[in-house]
Amino acid sequence: MARHKEILDEALARAADAELRRVRDHELCYRLQAIVSSARHPVLVVASVFGIHVTTLWRWAKRFRKDGVAGLRDRPKGHNPSELDSIQKQRIATWLETGKNEEGAYTLWTIPLLKQEVYRVFGITVGKTPLQLLIRGMGVRPKSPRPIHAKTDPSAQEAFKKTAEQVKSFPWESNCEVLFFDEGR
Repeated sequence: MARHKEILDEALARAADAELRRVRDHELCYRLQAIVSSARHPVLVVASVFGIHVTTLWRWAKRFRKDGVAGLRDRPKGHNPSELDSIQKQRIATWLETGKNEEGAYTLWTIPLLKQEVYRVFGITVGKTPLQLLIRGMGVRPKSPRPIHAKTDPSAQEAFKKTAEQVKSFPWESNCEVLFFDEGR
């Protein structure tokens, strides 16, 4: 039996998919429907219709058989817990705020230096990314110097700005391109 295109069209399918996604546990409904359909239709057809791999369908069926509906829910995908406790994190924050290491010596902190200090003081090896995330979570941002040329002449810069303003205000034709030499670059 052919489907009636005026009744079952792509717009209706998109609307139904959007409504399904609004259901609180739409993934659970989706997985349950796939299992029900696989009992009535070939597994390859069901996997193709649902846009999943056959192995995924088998995995869902095994988890449902073993744990019921709870087995079909997504499991937590958390990250490894931090090796630093809250007191150690507070000490690191103090180092960054004061610009001093554990002995009180002034330090310009970089990630490698901070990694070394954490290992020396706490005996814990912390990776670059977890340390960056910790620092960002503290609200600390890396310092980056503004690029200033060693031979910069402030008076020449001001003169250049005035010239640039004059060039901008000149009544040019619509599609012209102005080229001039910038000594500061």
